Amino acid sequence: MTGSVELSQLRPELWSAAFYPTLKQSLAFNSSISFDYEGEIRALGRTVNISSFPQFGEAQIIQENQKNDADSVTAAGIDLTINKLIVKDFIVTDVARLQSIDAVNEIRDLAFYSIMKKMQSEIIADTVPSASAPDHQIAYDSGTTLALADILEAKELLDSAEVEDDGSRTMILDSPQWNDIFNITGLTSRDFVDGASMQNGTLPGRVLGFLPKMTTEANGVAYFSHPLFMLGAVQRELQVNAYDQGGQGMRSMRINTSILMGHVQASDVRVVTVG
Repeated sequence: MTGSVELSQLRPELWSAAFYPTLKQSLAFNSSISFDYEGEIRALGRTVNISSFPQFGEAQIIQENQKNDADSVTAAGIDLTINKLIVKDFIVTDVARLQSIDAVNEIRDLAFYSIMKKMQSEIIADTVPSASAPDHQIAYDSGTTLALADILEAKELLDSAEVEDDGSRTMILDSPQWNDIFNITGLTSRDFVDGASMQNGTLPGRVLGFLPKMTTEANGVAYFSHPLFMLGAVQRELQVNAYDQGGQGMRSMRINTSILMGHVQASDVRVVTVG
């Protein structure tokens, strides 16, 4: 008597309570833009008008009895509009729902991730650095290899544009460029960082003042930015709604997940791309 033939109908099926993990790339961009105006969006509705003031010119030195003319500046406006409804839906039959609650929860988490992934792709698509002199869209010095000179050039462009160096600058790299950094002696030498990068495969907390992050969605482009280059807001928390489809004669539940968000590039000089 064999289990594969004669006793095959008596063999029970055992399903593991654990799931084989789904491959997920990092969502670095979602945490690298400014969401400072999210509170206003929740309170005011669809659009927030954000004022921006240019700098005054240099102050004047006058004599004690000399007249000085008053200066004026004109405010510019930036509209942050919540106009993107991002959704991911799925249907679970009653049998599947009753037999595997854990599996349904896993699928729901994948739907959440799908929405966050779309948010990141929208941010990437709408990132356009300044093309005027000086050009903030530069090329790698050698092929597609990220070298120390490339990082320094991006840093100099931000510095020259008076972009804040307040500890929140970020560089987001694709996997090849991320690993190129381990060939930059100054960043991996024991003389500088105790060799930690070469030992554990992680980068220092800051690289030339930039917080390093990696995502394969960067598609070979290196992004160097201050969070204020892009303003984003989410009007409400991720919504999950379950609908019984019994009225259509179906023994199933439809799960709709959605989020309403918006973003606007507020500055083209607070971001540099190398690619």
